[in-house]
Amino acid sequence: MKRTYLFLLIGICLYTIAIPGIRVDAAAKINTWDLVDSGKHMDYDGNSKYMSYIKSGAGTWNSYKKGVIRPDSTYIIEDVYCSDTSANNNVNATTYSNGKIIFNKKNMDKKDKAGKQNVATHELGHCLRLAHNASSDVMYMYSTSKTTLSTNDKKSYDAAYKKY
Repeated sequence: MKRTYLFLLIGICLYTIAIPGIRVDAAAKINTWDLVDSGKHMDYDGNSKYMSYIKSGAGTWNSYKKGVIRPDSTYIIEDVYCSDTSANNNVNATTYSNGKIIFNKKNMDKKDKAGKQNVATHELGHCLRLAHNASSDVMYMYSTSKTTLSTNDKKSYDAAYKKY
């Protein structure tokens, strides 16, 4: 009888771990690419109307790991350039591995301040090598009003930072 319960308990544990979407613990999720340079900095510039949100998002990430994300200067070539487009789709913004963040004004302009901040912070997370994660995270695959880093966001950033 005890053996049956033991096998049942082991089976439930294995089943729970194997089901996608069930989270047992915080998880680090990273991409295979980032836009951080060899000096462990990611310098940004651009002409996007959302640059103030990029600056604020950089502050959010830098409050966890100081000085990684910086505005471009005359002495430094930017790693990331932010611009805007106007497209009829459901995409708020996209980060490309070639160093571009492109915001979709048609969707971004409908968002409140927290929504815009979430998108900018999220896209900077991709520049840092972070992948999508759970719904409680800035790095969730869908736009939210979350603007502070979760445990998952921090664990992912820690894992990504080791790869720079």
